[in-house]
Amino acid sequence: HQAARAANTCRRTGEGRSGLLAMVDPWSIGLLAVYLGACGPSPTALPFALWCVFGDHAAWWKLAMEYFPGWQLTTVIIPLVSIVIYWINGLFLLLLDTIWRPEVLQQYKLQKDQQFDMQKLGRVVKNLLFNQAFVIFPFAAAVTLLRYMTGVGPYVSETLPSHKEMCLQTIGFVLVDEVLFYYGHRLLHHKSIYGKCHKLHHEFTAPIGLVAIYCHPFEMLVSNVIPLFGGCVPFCSHGFTVLGWVVFGILGTQTHHCGFHWPWMGYDHQPSFHDFHHQKFNCNYGNITWLDKLHGTDKMYKEHHAKLSKAAKAGSTKSTQLRRPQSALRKARVPGRAAAILAPRIAR
Repeated sequence: HQAARAANTCRRTGEGRSGLLAMVDPWSIGLLAVYLGACGPSPTALPFALWCVFGDHAAWWKLAMEYFPGWQLTTVIIPLVSIVIYWINGLFLLLLDTIWRPEVLQQYKLQKDQQFDMQKLGRVVKNLLFNQAFVIFPFAAAVTLLRYMTGVGPYVSETLPSHKEMCLQTIGFVLVDEVLFYYGHRLLHHKSIYGKCHKLHHEFTAPIGLVAIYCHPFEMLVSNVIPLFGGCVPFCSHGFTVLGWVVFGILGTQTHHCGFHWPWMGYDHQPSFHDFHHQKFNCNYGNITWLDKLHGTDKMYKEHHAKLSKAAKAGSTKSTQLRRPQSALRKARVPGRAAAILAPRIAR
């Protein structure tokens, strides 16, 4: 009996290890990296991303399909989840910027002398609700209708996609989003469109996360919704893949507008890159910076950082020069002190 129990224990241990290894494969690690690369590995995003990638979602996904069959998931539920995530994270960032703002956070503030004007909150809320209700949901309905009519577009099924499929398609979403966002955003800065449309978004030269989609409805469609959701149409992606990308994409765009360069974002150019765009308007149109480098629209940003580096070096050199006479004086005094101490001993 003891031998049988030991054998069963070994078998269960082996199955557990093989199951763990099957779950933690290179594609799952890659998917986790893409999610965290999109929004930043914050203390809240990291555990959430780990749960999204390594959690068991089959049961609740099946339950969701039972309650919301067919078109309802892609037309209502996925857009609704994205909206809820936007408000939860946006209001949390608003809290940091206006109410709970201790000195320990002030050091990470990009524009330290700026703060959100709470008198504008009502106008911001109305604009966000309008864009979410009359742009996001109609676009989702159009994409779902396209799927039913042509077979092209996101689909839903009880079988969840593999991590390999999710990772590769999410990378595709990132690239599609960058291309569509860069050129759509640059179009909005054309003199014939800017004053009528994009100027509204640039009302905040020191943005916060909540105002990431504070904009004209046309801009909401061209620069936000189509770049974010657009990749799922040609890729014919599973609804679960779309849901994961949309959630972390939204967290990412709010990070780009949050106004804080957090310590866990030290590896990244964001959110400083986009915050500089809100200060100067005519540079830094993209997210990843690849297209800005290609078209030279990051020149002003590079020059700005070159000036900062030059000023920092000059300050360091001046500080060293100011300290040097004191250091030399101390060195000059040492022999005198040593002679005074040693002289009596030599005399003895």
